[in-house]
Amino acid sequence: MVGGIYAISAVGLALTYSASRIFNFGHGAIAYFVAMCFYDLNTLHGWPMVPAAVLSIGIIAPATGLLLWAVLFRHLTHADPTVKVVSTIGLYVAIPPLTQFLITDQQIFKAPGLAGTKPAIHDILGVHLNDDQIIIFMAAALVALITGLVLRYTNFGLAMRAVVDSETMSQLVGTNSALVSAGAWAIGSFLAGLAGVLVAPIISLDPTSFAVLVIGSFAAVVIARLRSLSLAFFGALLVGLIGSLSVKYLPSQGVLARGFRPSVPFIVMVVFLIFYARYLPPEARERDRHVSRYLKAGIRAEQPRPLVRGLQLVGLAAVVLAVPLVLNDFWVTIVTGGVALSIIFLSYTVVTGEGGMISLCQITFAGIGAIATAQFATQQGWPLGFAVLAGGLIAVPFGLLVALPALRLGDLYLALATLAFALLMDNIVFPIQRFDQIGVGVNLARPAIGSFGFSSDLRYYYLLVAVFAVFALVVANLRHSTTGMGLAAMRASEPATSTLGFSVLRGKLMLFGLSAFIAGVGGSLLATFRMNALPSDYNALIGIV
Repeated sequence: MVGGIYAISAVGLALTYSASRIFNFGHGAIAYFVAMCFYDLNTLHGWPMVPAAVLSIGIIAPATGLLLWAVLFRHLTHADPTVKVVSTIGLYVAIPPLTQFLITDQQIFKAPGLAGTKPAIHDILGVHLNDDQIIIFMAAALVALITGLVLRYTNFGLAMRAVVDSETMSQLVGTNSALVSAGAWAIGSFLAGLAGVLVAPIISLDPTSFAVLVIGSFAAVVIARLRSLSLAFFGALLVGLIGSLSVKYLPSQGVLARGFRPSVPFIVMVVFLIFYARYLPPEARERDRHVSRYLKAGIRAEQPRPLVRGLQLVGLAAVVLAVPLVLNDFWVTIVTGGVALSIIFLSYTVVTGEGGMISLCQITFAGIGAIATAQFATQQGWPLGFAVLAGGLIAVPFGLLVALPALRLGDLYLALATLAFALLMDNIVFPIQRFDQIGVGVNLARPAIGSFGFSSDLRYYYLLVAVFAVFALVVANLRHSTTGMGLAAMRASEPATSTLGFSVLRGKLMLFGLSAFIAGVGGSLLATFRMNALPSDYNALIGIV
């Protein structure tokens, strides 16, 4: 059943990526929006099931895809990969709250499906299936059949395959690649909406559940190397089958019993990423098509004169130091928490700003630092300062391990690998009783230097500002060092940089390890500020937002 949902969703993802080279991280958000539209029509306004399904799935879903293509995606076809990823992540962040604002923000536990509110149960070869589950299987089979026929026997399918093989050559023979891309986005959104309406009765209308379930279809698209629709479909069925069979062999209780099955898609994704990195040649990187733009940007970005720069820094320091003195206790607490978060955010300056890479697990590194610090400080009795430093260091090997297999394959695979790692940690490691403590976390004290403590938020504010300043100086010195020049050249063109003797892989791993360390320290300091290390505060989907 879950494999059928994965299959429908994966075909839509592969279709839109093949036509536009944009991987839609907002696919689950579109599914949620269409499912909410169906709920609004069928339940809140009393429409019969068929008209509600036709309007929501058949009209609203493809219209949403066309609108997004016209407003956003057609302008991103030749954009930098980082811009593409961040744009679709923005859709994931924006669409669910906008949907709740337009329809309802009430929590919906029971949502109708295409079989109505009371689906009948049937015994098929000794297996009990309800009407919703049967419809999912039938819909998946129809999607596979119709997609195959369209791609093989229609003019649109021929044009689609031509654009996938070579967009330039297809344009030379008169194919309108923009029209093909628009059609692909309409079909992809239709399939997202279909998957959303089909799965709503099973998981309820919760945007987080939708995101996690549809993200599971990413594994199938990775199996298909982002393009093959048939591999995406059958890969999705394989992922669903592994998840179903795993229940038979897992223990009935414990973290592994609860967390393994939801983690199957992400485990499969990591396995295939490692396999592709080891045995298949890497694809050409899109970033190398933008060499001139990067170089021009570097020429325009002239640094201010030392005197002007010095005055800027002095003014900034004066404002930062004076801000808490004019605020009341409530706002000092808010701003102090913001400074703690800013240390974690500084890790993005390293991994994305300096390295041009997209990481979707920085919050996970922060969580690793927080729970490690709590264990060292409470269980091992370490001084809190050493525990915080150790928390940051422990995050480093995790960063290197998650980055190493994906870096060779390209930027999009790295984003998918880091997302898979974050969700694996959420499902399997963070819920461990020793870390989670039945949802209350591990209590921590504020640090102290001798008899001088940082129990007040004002003192802790200045401590966090000092830590941020130290890390900022490290990043600034890296940027202006010889290594920083190599990293800047790497962002412009990796092949050209390699010919100069600069190891692109080593440079990226260094940046990823440094960013993991900064995020780990930031997460540790955030936990000590809150005086509690709670793993659920470092959830992957919160990190995406």
